[in-house]
Amino acid sequence: MASMDVQATGEAFNMFVDNSYEDRMQNRFLYAVGNTVSFRTSYDATIPANTWHVGSVSFSVATV
Repeated sequence: MASMDVQATGEAFNMFVDNSYEDRMQNRFLYAVGNTVSFRTSYDATIPANTWHVGSVSFSVATV
């Protein structure tokens, strides 16, 4: 989803909300590791077009 000009010092994740019709909301996360932030699921999922996501994830960083 995104890259950063800093490096996460460890892994971090947090659940988020979206407008998807999927009923397994508790299994979708924003995930930060290294210099990337990703959308992660614990199951095989197809994310429909025009789905929005709102959330945050906090993590320690080190400059690159």
